[in-house]
Parts: sequence; structure tokens; C-alpha cells
Amino acid sequence: MATKYILTPLISIIIFAINNNDATAQSVNSKHSLRIQWDNDFINVRGDGTDRYYTNGMRIDYFYTKKRKAKFPSSLLLNISDENNNIYGLGIAQFMFTPKNIAVPDIQYNDRPYAGALYAIHSLQSANKIKKTKVTSEIRFGVIGPIAFAKETQTWAHNIINYTKPLGWHNQVPNDIILNYNISIEKQMLQPSKQILLVGLFETYSGTVYNAAGAGFMLRVGKFNNYFDDISVPQTTQKSKSQLYVFMKPVARVVLSNALLQGGLINQNSDGNTGYVLSKDQIERVVVLYDVGISFEKPKYSITISQKSIGPEFKGQYTQEYGSLTMQFKL
Repeated sequence: MATKYILTPLISIIIFAINNNDATAQSVNSKHSLRIQWDNDFINVRGDGTDRYYTNGMRIDYFYTKKRKAKFPSSLLLNISDENNNIYGLGIAQFMFTPKNIAVPDIQYNDRPYAGALYAIHSLQSANKIKKTKVTSEIRFGVIGPIAFAKETQTWAHNIINYTKPLGWHNQVPNDIILNYNISIEKQMLQPSKQILLVGLFETYSGTVYNAAGAGFMLRVGKFNNYFDDISVPQTTQKSKSQLYVFMKPVARVVLSNALLQGGLINQNSDGNTGYVLSKDQIERVVVLYDVGISFEKPKYSITISQKSIGPEFKGQYTQEYGSLTMQFKL
């Protein structure tokens, strides 16, 4: 019953935004799609899956365009398009993190804290075809801690597959608020042929849950359409042929704070909160991430499978690998 009182406000945000900001979108535009992304650390191409650190994540986004002038909160997002080459998004996500051994009920000091996050997302992908630049901005609003219901989700999933019951969730990072504003800027650096594309990447994260900045690049090789045209949801035209390509994306980030390790603002400024968190001296300030995968796209749908790795986020952590499956369907 408690889950209902948390999920309802988040879902209401999405419904409110659709009804109030985009009442005419369905009738004037065909660029609507649904994207489902699932991450899990047990999915590993080498067959050595784990159940630790970033252990599971699920994100669902509804993408759309609109002809009306953006209203609040869409007006807070970054628009660089001169040709209305914009894709808005509304979504919901849940992520969960655990220490190395989930069968131990006691606090595992100097290991990753149990932590869960549940939040709504409002995003905008805006592309400038002339400058070959794309900016993705998003607002995240939600909660971390027990009211994110990561414990219930993982316990239920492990019961279904008859796997190890997680016993330490009563030590998880305390309840707190998520309000983050994230920006990703992509700029074409090199395209020597239609089959090879190199894009530079710069990203920032600001807010109550994660503060960081990073830079890297994305290399795409194969058969694909123009990366900066008809972003996110290709229209059904003769030019919208099948695409098949491989990609790699390494990124290095400088991290200022991470509430999923250190606890949120309320926790840090209040006495008497229960739950295990790390100190600021235990946080790794430079984190390297790597993403490599393959994507198959048709005008009506796309499937992307990738293997991701993330370097240590706190002192003593191992580099972690996990798999990601993303499916997108045009509506």
C-alpha cells in the first residue's frame, strides 16, 4: 500500500505534463515513441555476472514533439534547434545499489551502502543540424531511500527466480529528495565517411543527488542515418532505412558528490538518521565509464545491446561491468 503513495505523485507529474503542455501534440506530429531501458549487473558477455554495486536499473520514457511554445517546466530545458528539431520526453526510473555480499544482514563497513532511487524525468533532445550539435537536458525529481522501494523490488525479483535473499536493506541510505538538472552536449568532430562518425561529449550533473562533470567521445561504425537529423524518433520515409552499427563511448567524470553513497541533503544536515553512508573522504573523485554495444534500427523500432563498465566510485571498490538492453518503439 505504501508504494502506491510514492508512485502516484510521480506518475501524476507525467500525466499533468502531457495534458497541460502538450494537448495538441498527438494530432500535429507523428514523432511519438516509447523507450524501455533495463540494466543489470548479472548480464555479462563473459558470463561472470555479479550481484553487487549498481545491481539493477529500469527506465521507461515516452518521447514526443509539440508545436506550442514551451511552458513550465519544459521552458527550463535547453533548446538549440533552429528548425524545431526537438524531442521532449517524460519518464520514470528506479535504480538500486548493494554491497558485494547481499546475504549479510549487518552493515558492511567500507563497502557500498544499500541505496535506491525512484524518480520522474522530463527531458529535451534538441539538435542543430547546421552546427551538428545536440543538447540533451533533463530534470529529475523523486526520492532516495526506503521510500524508493528498491528493497521491495529486489526482494520480489529474487523470490521469483529463487535467488539469494538480500538481507541488509534495513541499513540503506536514508530517505531524501532528488532534484537534479543534467546536461549532455554532443558535437560532431569527424565523419570521414558515411560509415564512421566521431562525436565529442561533455556532460554536467547538478542537484541534490549527483554533482559531477565529464567529457569523452562516441565512435559509431556501420550503417546509420545522419545522427543530427530527426533525432530520437525517425519518421517513416524512403530515407528511413534499416540501420546496423556498433559503437563505443568512453567518458571520464570528476565527481563532487553522490547522495547514493553519502546520503542526501536532509540526511547530511540532520541528526538521528539511521542508515549507513560513506564519508566524503571515501569517495573517488575521478570515475571512468565505458560503453560498447551494437544497435539495430528500423523506422518502427530499435534494439540496442551494450556492455558497460564503471570504475571505482569509492575507495576499495572494484571496476564493475553490467549489461544494458534498450528497446524503442514508434507509436
